[in-house]
Amino acid sequence: MTDTIEQSVGTDRASKRKAEKRERLLAAAKKLFISRGYHETRPQDIAREADVAHGTFYSHFNDKREIFLAFASEAQSDLTEYCQTHIPKIKNFEEYLHYSLTAIQEFAEQNPGLLRSALVDTKVFDPTDSTGKVVRGKFASGFIKVLKIADEKGELHDDVDPELMGYAMMGIIQSSAPQSYRMGKSREEFVSIMTKFLTRAMVKNPKNL
Repeated sequence: MTDTIEQSVGTDRASKRKAEKRERLLAAAKKLFISRGYHETRPQDIAREADVAHGTFYSHFNDKREIFLAFASEAQSDLTEYCQTHIPKIKNFEEYLHYSLTAIQEFAEQNPGLLRSALVDTKVFDPTDSTGKVVRGKFASGFIKVLKIADEKGELHDDVDPELMGYAMMGIIQSSAPQSYRMGKSREEFVSIMTKFLTRAMVKNPKNL
């Protein structure tokens, strides 16, 4: 009986240590992907930053792509959680645009470099790497879901394709937000401009234009 208990305690401790090392690796990967970028970060760099042996990296992740997907998935979950807690009850898609854009920009400001790093186009250096495509699909899924609901309610123009526009919204925000800040526009100005643009493009009967 005593041997069984001791074995169980030992197993729990080993599992805890393994989980802690995985979290250290993820924290290190996040730091390096943001500061160096996906292509300039190697598994051995992540292991060194996490203060674990190089081989320990491969006890938790098969390769850099796998830990990047874990990093991007965590970023997406954090963004989704932030938006869910900062978007009030809305009446229509037009309101969703305003509040979601505001929440996304607030999240980006509070987490410098995170979304840019998570949404990097991995095919720039390796045309065969589909990692970026997988990540962008996850980020676009939130927009697509809301667009489909708005489409079912008849709020959108008949020729609006929810899936295509979900990816388009993500791309527009990803490329236009940094440029907006470089132009000296405030978050409020950016949100107002983009809300009006997307509303005109997709909403049948806008309330606030």
